Amino acid sequence: MIKLICPKCMKTVPVADDFAGREVTCPNCMKPFDAPARYNPAVIPDPAPALAPVPPPPPTPAALAPAPTPIAPEPRMTPDVPAPPPGFVPPAPPVTAVQLAPPPQYAAAGQTAAPTPPAGYTRSIGFTISPHVILWSPAVLLTVAFFCTFFRWIGSYLGGHPVYSQSPWQALGGWVSRNFALEASMPVSTAWLNNIPSDWLILLPYLFLLLAAAVAAWADRGLQAVDPRKVPPIAGLWPWRKPVVGVLASLAFVLVCSQILNGFGMERAIRKMVQDDPELVKLREGAAGKPADLKKVAYREETELAKYNLEKTGWQDAAVLSNLLAIVAVFLSIPLEKRGNKPPPRVVLHY
Repeated sequence: MIKLICPKCMKTVPVADDFAGREVTCPNCMKPFDAPARYNPAVIPDPAPALAPVPPPPPTPAALAPAPTPIAPEPRMTPDVPAPPPGFVPPAPPVTAVQLAPPPQYAAAGQTAAPTPPAGYTRSIGFTISPHVILWSPAVLLTVAFFCTFFRWIGSYLGGHPVYSQSPWQALGGWVSRNFALEASMPVSTAWLNNIPSDWLILLPYLFLLLAAAVAAWADRGLQAVDPRKVPPIAGLWPWRKPVVGVLASLAFVLVCSQILNGFGMERAIRKMVQDDPELVKLREGAAGKPADLKKVAYREETELAKYNLEKTGWQDAAVLSNLLAIVAVFLSIPLEKRGNKPPPRVVLHY
């Protein structure tokens, strides 16, 4: 019988010898635990007695004979070498650099892993805003816009050539330019030529404001050589010269955009003639209250209008774009002048 201590409840548990080395259950806490194996002592036998040493064999006559005396070799004749001076230290032999191989884990990682890109932005692109260009841009752009008003802004084309065209100055009085050689080949009615309305109500203020803005912009640049504050007529307005140019150019831009959206006199006259066509008027009256028939009438009206091939010209686009860029430039020049001698601003894009 073996007495053990249960590791669960720390109480003495009697265990039979047959259960040594096996799993038993504690009768107190009813939890299993492993019983230690039975200890079997082993008897170590006494060591065997040491054997008697064997005597060495007797020496032979050849071994007893005296060994021949070695003869020293003749000294070699060497040239006389001067003795080194006192305190001379011979230089150390050169050391050969040994390249150590990297550890296997780092070598493997260097062969398989790609180089890590640097953190953050790696490239940049940008441009410098030149104060000289910005300060001169309003005067140049407004002059270009005013110059474009002398050319046709809308036209009726046949084979890529204008048959009828109109500029802002012609629209003031309700006139158009006519190509009589091509007019005979134009398969449309010319009744609208007698009913062209005048656009002076919008275009006259537009042209005046555009011209005034251009003159004020050139005065801003041209009077830099003198002190305008000493000239009484402009001394009070000089500090406000740039806002004045910006306001004049902005008002001109609003007027010309409203005129383009409303259509020039030539364009409105052609549209009115097509809409007032007796046949289309009769079809429109018969299609009243019928959406499908009204769409057919509108399609036929657009077909008749397409025969005139009305197109806007690049002069109109150039004038409007120059006016818009002049407004942006004049308002950019205000903070640029306040910078004084600071470096010009730069716009940079990092990526």
